[in-house]
Amino acid sequence: MGTRCSEWLRARSTIKTLCVAAVAAGAGVGVAHADPYLINGLTVDSHQIYYDGSNGTLSPEIALAPLRAQGITQLIFSFTGGVITDGTNQLASADGLYSNGVAPYNFYQTRFSGTYLGVAIGSTTGIDPAIMGVFFSPNFVGTPQDSLDYRSTTSPDNRTALSYSPSLNQPFWIGDGYSGNNPYGAAVTGTQQVFNIPDGAEYLLLGIGADINLADNQNSANQQTQFNGGTTGSVPEPESVALVGVAALGLLASRYRRRT
Repeated sequence: MGTRCSEWLRARSTIKTLCVAAVAAGAGVGVAHADPYLINGLTVDSHQIYYDGSNGTLSPEIALAPLRAQGITQLIFSFTGGVITDGTNQLASADGLYSNGVAPYNFYQTRFSGTYLGVAIGSTTGIDPAIMGVFFSPNFVGTPQDSLDYRSTTSPDNRTALSYSPSLNQPFWIGDGYSGNNPYGAAVTGTQQVFNIPDGAEYLLLGIGADINLADNQNSANQQTQFNGGTTGSVPEPESVALVGVAALGLLASRYRRRT
């Protein structure tokens, strides 16, 4: 009798623990995921920018709340493809470099209206057509920081850092996501760079941030070209973790009933 009572108490304790874990998972509590995270399915077309008032296409908003809910505070990127930034019909990489390693253009403090949907964004200094990003807060008040100098002629080279911690609404370098300055069509070199999401950021914006004229960013067939970014995995939703906990709970309860 004593043995059966002990088994019942242990089973009850285990079931209670699983109940708590399942409820916590369903609420997104205690569901930890490893940083950094690579977002799936990103595209940046040749006309995309994060400034109002340009002659390009305004960047869509990539929501960060679902990532934060899963404990993600850092991002990594991996962009391939190429765009044409003028009438030369030469493709440039996401690092903004032709196949010969030359940067088409270096622009200083591009800003157009200096806003995204009416909210202030810092200016962008860098290579056209390299990919830049903004961790955006629509509630930002004040004067945002301008980007660092990401031109190919700048020393030291701010494009090759291993990690970045931009402020809210401050444009930052992304390129192809690796620390090497990689020309179009060349093998990727360097280490994958890490981007820390600042507190208060609600969205990620992407674009050819330093370009002062996006209307001519076309290929020889007058078609848009684009950069593509992807991931090799995905973060499980909190709901799926909860289902695993509930399933385990049911299995344990079933086994206990059979034994008793």
